[in-house]
Amino acid sequence: MADEPTQPQQLKFFVYVVESPSAPDLYHQRSESELIRQAVKLNKIPCVSRCAISRMAFTAALKLGLVEEMESFKGLLPLLHISAHGNSEGLQLSNDEVILWAELSELLIPINRALPSGLVVAMSCCEGYSAIRMAMRPEQAELPFHALVGSPEKPTWAETAVGFTTFYHQLAIGSHITDAVRAMCVASNRHSFAVEWGESTRQGWLAYIKQGEVEKIHEDLREEAGTRPPEDTAKMALLEKGGN
Repeated sequence: MADEPTQPQQLKFFVYVVESPSAPDLYHQRSESELIRQAVKLNKIPCVSRCAISRMAFTAALKLGLVEEMESFKGLLPLLHISAHGNSEGLQLSNDEVILWAELSELLIPINRALPSGLVVAMSCCEGYSAIRMAMRPEQAELPFHALVGSPEKPTWAETAVGFTTFYHQLAIGSHITDAVRAMCVASNRHSFAVEWGESTRQGWLAYIKQGEVEKIHEDLREEAGTRPPEDTAKMALLEKGGN
């Protein structure tokens, strides 16, 4: 894996929340975006949000809404916070439409390119850490994120709320992303929150694929040797040993 990327001592950023609440969230009037907005406001960090109940709205929030806010907050790095229900395959929106990781990757690549290669994504959803699969696509030439924060487990609403408000507070006071994630683990008592780096993920995946290809070649050779007539195998063994 590649070395951990460095981060400026004082990260200047704003938080952009894309929230797709479930029916229970709406019924109980739970809004993660409002909670985060109130929390980061204490550190004078701007925060804007978009409610995306459908694929069309979700796409617009990333293709149009985020671009508009980047124009409004020039000089500030956008930290993308996605709040929705999720699983190992992708996100489930309010209307039950699903955004697969491959689809989300295509939406994020232009944003990461524009920054350049500096997009930090916070996945506030069940199994959000699975989104690192966006950087594991061999056919993809560009990375969809610089850093991604999430949990491979299913944190509760309270754990994600406490965790991410702590995370943004730590960044606001100058903590490195890795230290901010450690702090959110302690504050939420959910120690599965982690940060993964896009380039490290890609390199690790490519190395894994390469190793798998080597093992497949060895397996094929072993199978081929097993199908050869005994006399051919014996002759090859003698050649290897320098025999006549």
